[in-house]
Amino acid sequence: MADQFTLTTQPVRLSVIGRQALDLAIDVSEYDEIDFLLGLLGEEGGTTGVSVKVITAMQNESESGWVDLISFASLDGPDKFDVQNAPAKILKFIRWEVTGLGGATSVTFTVNGMLRRIR
Repeated sequence: MADQFTLTTQPVRLSVIGRQALDLAIDVSEYDEIDFLLGLLGEEGGTTGVSVKVITAMQNESESGWVDLISFASLDGPDKFDVQNAPAKILKFIRWEVTGLGGATSVTFTVNGMLRRIR
């Protein structure tokens, strides 16, 4: 069985690197595998690539204990998409993190996908 999800409830526009707020992390403990789709909707001030990853943790009450789950390829330019699969190492919660804007002054993106149960 698969369920669709949206990690960004709407397009996110950032001008500095950062993470999704802790209270917006999604509980994925019922699922075994996740397919992610990153959509880069826009870049301003340059097109040298944005770096986005999804991080995972057992709790959503502090910044400690969050580890990398998947990293998207550096996308350069608007209307670019990348798909990643996370079949293992998924903890209870997931959220996004932008680790680099490349040469851009701001980026706009979305992250969504499919949650899958294997059992």
